Amino acid sequence: REYLAKHNTQIMSWGPFAEGRNDYFNTPALKEIGEKYGKTPAQVILRWHIQEGFSVIPGASNPDYIKENIRIFDFTLSDEEMAQMRSLNKEKRFFNATYEQVEEMGKMPMRN
Repeated sequence: REYLAKHNTQIMSWGPFAEGRNDYFNTPALKEIGEKYGKTPAQVILRWHIQEGFSVIPGASNPDYIKENIRIFDFTLSDEEMAQMRSLNKEKRFFNATYEQVEEMGKMPMRN
C-alpha cells in the first residue's frame, strides 16, 4: 500500500465476494456485523473495501444485487469491526485463472 500510494496508484478489488466460493456469505463474523447494521454480508464486505480505500468492483448484473451493492454508504464499520474483517484474511486466492481463461470469460454473457 505504501508503494502504491507513493505512485498514486489505487488498489482495485475485483471479485470481492470470492466468486461465492467456500460459503463466504455465511461467515459468522460477516453475518453478525451485518445484523448489527441491518445489512447483508455482501454489503459488509463492500463497505470494508471502501473504508480500506480500495476501488471495488462487485460485478453484479442482477438489478436487485446492484441496488443492494450501492446501499453501503449509510453505515460505517468501527475500528474493531474493520480489524475483525482483516482477521478473516487467509492469504488464499479464491479466484485463480490463466489469462486465457479470463479472456474466454469476457466472451460469455454475464450471469444474473
